[in-house]
Amino acid sequence: MQSASTRTQKLVAVGAIVALAVLSVQAYALVSTGSLATTIHTASGSTDPPSNSTISVTGNGQVTVQPDIALLSIGVNTQGSSAQAAARQNAQTMAGVIAALENLGINSSSIQTVSYNVYQQNQYAVPVVCSTPLNSTACAAEGYEVDDEIQVTLSVSNQTLAQLGTAVGAAIDAAVGQGANEVYGVQFTASNAQLQQANTEALQAAVKDASAQANAIASALGVTVTGVISVTTSPAYLPTPVVYATSGSSPTPIVAPQSLTITASVQAVYATS
Repeated sequence: MQSASTRTQKLVAVGAIVALAVLSVQAYALVSTGSLATTIHTASGSTDPPSNSTISVTGNGQVTVQPDIALLSIGVNTQGSSAQAAARQNAQTMAGVIAALENLGINSSSIQTVSYNVYQQNQYAVPVVCSTPLNSTACAAEGYEVDDEIQVTLSVSNQTLAQLGTAVGAAIDAAVGQGANEVYGVQFTASNAQLQQANTEALQAAVKDASAQANAIASALGVTVTGVISVTTSPAYLPTPVVYATSGSSPTPIVAPQSLTITASVQAVYATS
């Protein structure tokens, strides 16, 4: 038979084992609830390129056209003691100017009035001193002034630029010879058909430029262009007509510009993978 002391030692050993087991279970429970757990963050997709990556570029295109139209602005300024007198003199002078232009072969449909104004001179003249026996008062110069401006369109699409310049010079000389005393200058431009065609070509060149830029960027980044997401066009830049100042001297040499430049641009967004 076991002694009482031996049985006591065995019970103490079993109790210790049970206590260790309970502590182990509690420790496992703490870990499973996260109180003692360590969190590991994994960067998802860190080794793969994003599926929605894009490249945005701006493409530009330019096309040159040869001018085939000249716009000539000519005016007649007259003065008179009354509005009727100034207008009558102006009409007579302008009639002579228009007749001279038509004698050059310029069709009447190519001549149009762009402005006509009547001014009372005392609204703009510097006051002068009017003396009377009793006193001196400031008074303005009296009279009226009439300005009549016309625009002459010269189209020589079947001729050379030199011939276009010559035609403009001849028109100026003819107008000045009949009393035109205001020549505002000449503008060189191109027909609507030419400008529209040039605009189309400039846009096409801009799209090609955008595509080339996108592919070059994609190649440098090690990705591939897979498609176009959007394309936005900016208003085409049509050149401001070239203006040449002129004088009333005769003969008047006018040299037309060799070309006009039309510029277009697009903003394009490309998808890559």
